[in-house]
Amino acid sequence: MAKKQEQLTYMQLPLPQGQKQYKLTKVNWSGLNKRQTLDTGVLSMASNISTDEAPYLTPSQKRVVYKEGYTNPISLFGFDDFLFVVYRDDGKIKIDYIKNDSGKSTYTAELKESGATSADEKIQRSIVKFNLYDDVGDPISGSFEERYIVFPDKKAVYLDDSELKADDLEANGDNPIPDIKYATVHLSRLFGVDDDRVYASAFNDYANWDFDYAEYNESDAWVSPAQANTKANTAFTGITTFMNHVVCFKHNFMHEIYNNKNPFRIHDIFPEGAIDGRTVQEVNGRLIFVAMDGVKIYTGANPRNIGYNLNINRFSNAVSGADKRKYYLYTKVGFEHKLFVYDTFIDQWSEESIDFGVLGFAYNKNGMFLFGENGKVYRLDSGNYFHSWSFETDLFTGKTIDIKHIKKIQLFAEFLTTGSLEVYIVYDDEKFSYSGSHKVYSGRGLGLKAIRIVPRQTANYGFKLHFEGYGKIKLYGLEIFVTQGGELYV
Repeated sequence: MAKKQEQLTYMQLPLPQGQKQYKLTKVNWSGLNKRQTLDTGVLSMASNISTDEAPYLTPSQKRVVYKEGYTNPISLFGFDDFLFVVYRDDGKIKIDYIKNDSGKSTYTAELKESGATSADEKIQRSIVKFNLYDDVGDPISGSFEERYIVFPDKKAVYLDDSELKADDLEANGDNPIPDIKYATVHLSRLFGVDDDRVYASAFNDYANWDFDYAEYNESDAWVSPAQANTKANTAFTGITTFMNHVVCFKHNFMHEIYNNKNPFRIHDIFPEGAIDGRTVQEVNGRLIFVAMDGVKIYTGANPRNIGYNLNINRFSNAVSGADKRKYYLYTKVGFEHKLFVYDTFIDQWSEESIDFGVLGFAYNKNGMFLFGENGKVYRLDSGNYFHSWSFETDLFTGKTIDIKHIKKIQLFAEFLTTGSLEVYIVYDDEKFSYSGSHKVYSGRGLGLKAIRIVPRQTANYGFKLHFEGYGKIKLYGLEIFVTQGGELYV
């Protein structure tokens, strides 16, 4: 912040320059951009800010603990109205079925009965739902059993008379069940990958892996190696079903499976890959994943980078989840934990505060959940807004390096819950601090308020506005009156 010069002698006074008053009107707020922070009209910093009511700004919902007590957590999955939690306990790998009722009814089974160590916690689990029909020739009047297939443990998990069972997968045929790492379901078959191969089970039979190489039968199982070219020479990292195709990911490549019956065909599509299968999510008709060089979005054409604004040049770790609108991305940058949210409705990022590692996300008809390395399952869409939030605009210079003075700031703020709001001005190259930054507003209350701020006149080349709040407050359009010209020390 520029300061007045305390002592000036005769003939040392600068000649004043002419001043021109104009009004900057910021009608709508925009999302997060951590890379371009000068005269873009976006936020350069955000903490617990949501895009739910864009073009207005509101805080995100507070994370609340849904279930806790997992000392050695591994994975989280969501289906229908329940969650699966995989964890290690008492030398065993266990799986909890948590029903979202008033008591959060929990049923437990064992995936590994003994000898489990910390090494088992590093193995990613893949769980898919498979509907096993009793009569595939009559799918309308015929019935089916729901099974949840767990890999690489090779278990079929289901709830039977209030007891959670985890049966070993017994091969229905001469060939053993392959060592699948990641799985998906498509065309009533279970598709999976190990490091180097792609597999498809027999039709309507997740336990039949008999391959007929001499003469293909359309109902038989299928397998194919995947190193079709020298670029696709890394291990598989994930698999999913998207746009009526199975899409397979390596670190540096994508493959698609064509045909709707055996023999299937594997096609190379793009030299783009996912660093972790847990980052691959379908949301709002788009497939989003994290590559080493950015967050990519795939809709059938060449994947496009949507993570440029996050200012992360290289990803080494990431986990994600998705509901019907948003893509939730956790990553660790240096020693900092980061949780970003991409809104596919408006193509904007926001950021939420977090101080622990994330193992996974899960979404079901009851809401969005997060599984922390601290052994707690959190509900993200809790409806609770009683937490702190903040954001900072980018540096406004008016696209000039002329000296300017802020005459007035105006905005509408609607206090939807009891809360508080503070506004600071950060000048030139200053960094925000509670003790040193210029506080220009502090208020509390309920209802819609027109906030008018007349700050003390301080010359600057550029400025940012820093907002701090607590509770649910909706911020509408912002107006800033600026006088351009004058002298720095006058």
